[in-house]
Amino acid sequence: MTTFARNEIISSTTVVRQFSSLIRSLLSHERQKIGVIRNNEMEAVILSVDEYERLHAQAQRAEYLELATIVDQRKETPTSSYIPFEDVLKKAGITGNEL
Repeated sequence: MTTFARNEIISSTTVVRQFSSLIRSLLSHERQKIGVIRNNEMEAVILSVDEYERLHAQAQRAEYLELATIVDQRKETPTSSYIPFEDVLKKAGITGNEL
């Protein structure tokens, strides 16, 4: 679970009342994120666009790395284990014309 500094945990009521100033605090890097609490439960996190894009790019890189690992592993599959495409179509109940 992500940890939050004391000044990063805000009630949903406070977020509604002080939205503009909270956004400014994110943009000025006074806060990295804002954890929104409602009924004593963490409900949401507010991030700056820059931070969101950084995290999104990092997640994409992790996904690409995972796909590259899968491709490398499949390169090791012996050709005797290959399933002909026609058999895959037949098992799925699809004809070549339907593609």
